[in-house]
Amino acid sequence: MGCARLFARGAAVIAFVLVATPLVSVAADPALPPKGEVELKSYSVPGSTIPKLVLRTVMDSSPKKIWQIVSDCAHYKEHLPSIAASELLKKAGNVDTCKVTYSMPFPFSNLTGVTESVDEISDKGMIRRWKHVSGDYKLNNGSWEIRPIDAAGTSSLVIYTLQVDPNITVPDFLRNSAQKKTLPAILERIRAEAAKLP
Repeated sequence: MGCARLFARGAAVIAFVLVATPLVSVAADPALPPKGEVELKSYSVPGSTIPKLVLRTVMDSSPKKIWQIVSDCAHYKEHLPSIAASELLKKAGNVDTCKVTYSMPFPFSNLTGVTESVDEISDKGMIRRWKHVSGDYKLNNGSWEIRPIDAAGTSSLVIYTLQVDPNITVPDFLRNSAQKKTLPAILERIRAEAAKLP
């Protein structure tokens, strides 16, 4: 699963992009990942040298609880790993403009990006798509998608998709760490934070 120039520790890659696809039922998905595990796949993107990463996991939390976390960029610093600062700059209907700074390991400077997110909510689930506006990236797009698995709404399929290209060259070992450890750790942190919500 190569990921050219995808970086580093914590949420340095939590930066954000998704190919716009409509919400569909979980039954239409490939087999769900085993409960408690995070599945990560890489896909080439036509016209780009930067692949799209897609992570999926099942959480024993309602979609509403998970959505509270992923849709609230003003509080990412409190709920996501390695966020140095997070701020909601503007809200207009279902569109948010967010500024998020990711803590990078020494000797790299932190990465700050401004993104515009659009939220969609239906009886099939929630999806938050964002795109790059400005900051320390050439490309910084992605999405969170939350789908109920059971009729009672007690468990959810969480899909995290991103395509990111920072304005720095990142060594292979950091890129590999981001893929294998950092990105799954983001979902594990969300799992833990959602479990704390009433």
